[in-house]
Amino acid sequence: MSASRAKRAQVAERRAKAIAMVLAGVDYETIADRLGYASRGAAHTDVDRALAANLTDLKAQAGQLRETQALRYQRLLAAVWPKALKGDLKAVETAARLVDRIVKLWGLAEPDKLDLDVTGQITADDLMAIIRATPEGDEDPGAVGADA
Repeated sequence: MSASRAKRAQVAERRAKAIAMVLAGVDYETIADRLGYASRGAAHTDVDRALAANLTDLKAQAGQLRETQALRYQRLLAAVWPKALKGDLKAVETAARLVDRIVKLWGLAEPDKLDLDVTGQITADDLMAIIRATPEGDEDPGAVGADA
């Protein structure tokens, strides 16, 4: 059964006071005594819960903002897309910038640096065999290695 609205308001107020006291440098023992917590550990746990709840709220708000911004970019992209497809270079550039922003917004860009650790997985002789087996002009040398 969930807590009443009044009880939730009391908990929120006490948590806000506890956080303010922590920021002011007050120790958890004093916070517990002044705010009626059972122990310093209980005060610490409640502050941690308040901070975690706040982070959850912030993540949700950031997600909503990201969704809203993505919809805005999509509307703008839809407006310039027909002109871009007809070859309007300014529209092509605008569309490309919008796509880039969408990619960045959702974190879809490939990393600048790949950290590959292939130690012990392939020898130089194996690599040379793959290179020799790749026909000239084959645009996907990985395909040959997949069959090997």
